[in-house]
Amino acid sequence: MEEEKEIRFSVIITAYNIEKYIEKSIESARNQIFKNYEIIVIDDCSTDQTLERIKRFKDIKVIEHKENKCLGGARNSGVKNAIGEYIIFLDGDDYLNNEQVLEKLDKLIDRNTPDVIYLGFELTGKKEGFIIPTPENCTKTYRIAGDRYANAWSKCWKKEFLTKNKLSFPENRYYEDVIFIYRAISKVETYLIADFPTHTYYSGRPNSITTNVSFKNIHDNLYNIEELMNFAHVSKTEELDIKIEKEVQRCKERLEEIYDFYKGNLNKA
Repeated sequence: MEEEKEIRFSVIITAYNIEKYIEKSIESARNQIFKNYEIIVIDDCSTDQTLERIKRFKDIKVIEHKENKCLGGARNSGVKNAIGEYIIFLDGDDYLNNEQVLEKLDKLIDRNTPDVIYLGFELTGKKEGFIIPTPENCTKTYRIAGDRYANAWSKCWKKEFLTKNKLSFPENRYYEDVIFIYRAISKVETYLIADFPTHTYYSGRPNSITTNVSFKNIHDNLYNIEELMNFAHVSKTEELDIKIEKEVQRCKERLEEIYDFYKGNLNKA
């Protein structure tokens, strides 16, 4: 990558015990045609060979956490060390869809200064298909209350927007996107739509947070519900009510999964 005073993009890759996937993720960022960007990889105290594989690459920034802070903490470290105008989050078991992603985003942004760019992405693994943003699904109401993929990586964020609004992720918590997305989208004033796939999201990976449910998942789900309810006490909106209802329903479903697992094991005893 070229060393320039003004870096256009910071690609922030987070990694924890994903030795089978991390090299493909990094390579997808390194192979971009567009060159005015940096790659920052945060290892969140992996116990397998993830860090060793990250260190094979000499042209990236590597941050080694001394204590595990979960995905939110890893992203915060990346943003803190980023010098790019725009931030792209990439989970270490996912990858950029093709070599033209950053080039297309740069041309789309041009001389505009949007707070966020809503990104298209491809699903692979347990689910397959494409999720493409449109004017209809990029309204503030939809992105707060109706978005099935309300996550940080399906958006490209202006770093100044994040820092100006003091937006960061909860640390040491699962489902860190829930509060971040609500707070961020609520403050978005300008946006663009990238109606092409930028990421390939691997759904249903074994041992991922979304495929394993434990009591920590439930506890962190409840923390999010409590924070959303606190927001509602300050400024109650229909979108926030819908968001709270969805999180409560997810909590019920996760409790049922744990109970079903318990009953299954009890019957085997």
